[in-house]
Amino acid sequence: MARPKRSQQHPNLQAAIKEVARKQIAEHGATSLSLRAIARELGITAPAIYNYYPSRDDLVTVLIVDTYHSFAVALTKARDAEQGNHAERILATARAYRDWALAQPEEYNLILGTPIPSYHAPMEITEPAAAESMIVFLQVLDAAYQNGELLINKPPPALNTMLQPWIEKLSFTGPPAIIHFALASWAHIHGLVSLELFGHLAPTPEYGNVDALFEIEIQAMVAQMGIG
Repeated sequence: MARPKRSQQHPNLQAAIKEVARKQIAEHGATSLSLRAIARELGITAPAIYNYYPSRDDLVTVLIVDTYHSFAVALTKARDAEQGNHAERILATARAYRDWALAQPEEYNLILGTPIPSYHAPMEITEPAAAESMIVFLQVLDAAYQNGELLINKPPPALNTMLQPWIEKLSFTGPPAIIHFALASWAHIHGLVSLELFGHLAPTPEYGNVDALFEIEIQAMVAQMGIG
C-alpha cells in the first residue's frame, strides 16, 4: 500500500512538530528536545522536519518566541480584565505571571529559567518577543504615573545610564524612573515565582502552598510604589 502523502498524515505538519516538541519539553525538559524523536512520534522521516526546522536550535527559537507570546497574552488578559484602580491592575498582572508559570513550568523554564546547553538565542528574533511581557507591566505603571498615582524621583546618573538601553529596547518615551520601577518589580515577582517552581520556598513538600507569601509580597510591592 502506498504511503499517505505528508499533507494527508498531518494537514499542518509545522504545528504538529511544535506540539510534539512542547510535549517533549513538558515531559523531559528542553535539553532533551530531539528532532529525530519528534519525527518518530509523528511517523515521518527526519528530513520532513528539516524542511521546516533545519536544526534543533531553529525549532527551539520558534518555541521560545511562541512561549513569550503566550506569556504576554496571559498578562495582557489579566491586566485588561481588571476594572479596578491601577494598583489592582498591577496585582492582577503579577498574579497572572505566577499562574501562567505554575500552569506550564517547563515553558517558563524555557524562557526564564536554565539555559539550554550549546543553544545561543538569536537576539534579533527573541528579544522583541521577550519585551512584550515587560511592556505589559510597564504600561500599567506608566498609566498610574500619568494619572498622578505613581510618585517617582529622577534616577542617579549611574542608574540612569544603565536604564538607557532598556528605554531604547522597549521604545519607552516616559520617565526613566518608570523603567526602574518595572525592572525592580519584575525581578521581585520573578524571584518569588522561580524560587517556588524550583522548590526553594517551602521547607518540605507538605508545606508547598505559598499563596499567602506571594500575595503579601506583591501587596507590599505595590504599597511601596505609593499606588492606591
